[in-house]
Amino acid sequence: MMSAKSMFKPVSIALLAAAMAACSNHAPAPKAESLNNEDWYQVRTEENLYLFDDAKVYRDFVASGKAPYLKDLQEKDKYGQSIVLALRAEDQGKDLKKIAAYQFLKQSLPPASNFYGEIRQEGVIFVSRRYGDMVDVNNLGEPIFRHTEIASGPNGERVVYLLQKEEKKPEKLIKQFQVNNGITPTKG
Repeated sequence: MMSAKSMFKPVSIALLAAAMAACSNHAPAPKAESLNNEDWYQVRTEENLYLFDDAKVYRDFVASGKAPYLKDLQEKDKYGQSIVLALRAEDQGKDLKKIAAYQFLKQSLPPASNFYGEIRQEGVIFVSRRYGDMVDVNNLGEPIFRHTEIASGPNGERVVYLLQKEEKKPEKLIKQFQVNNGITPTKG
């Protein structure tokens, strides 16, 4: 007759083998899709509001007026401008709910902690490190608190840095804007 002690050994080995086999059969978890919530860009013209979630597409559009793919949303903003998404070619077939520029517009995507944004309209560039400040500019037409630098944009535009009440001159944001736009900082 087998003792309880000698019976546990084969059972333990069998359970260990089954557990190891089960672990080796697990497929790797699918890679989580990036939120793409670090930056948001807008260009307002007389007729259109162009929205971007890709810095390269935005810079190319500012330089040439063209984007790989423009998607007219068939809706207007509160100022009567047609809303148009300017997308990378590979994003043209994406569901709107997976496009960060659209999600930011609908306020359904939380921004990253290192958020950066620009709004260009009528010779002015609004620069922000907070998504909420960009939403305020869209709603009000102007920022509540700002630091303005005349003719400091890449083509002599006025640059308005969006601030909170307690903030001073945003040196770090100014430097980031200059780097992003290929501007050599002036020594001052």
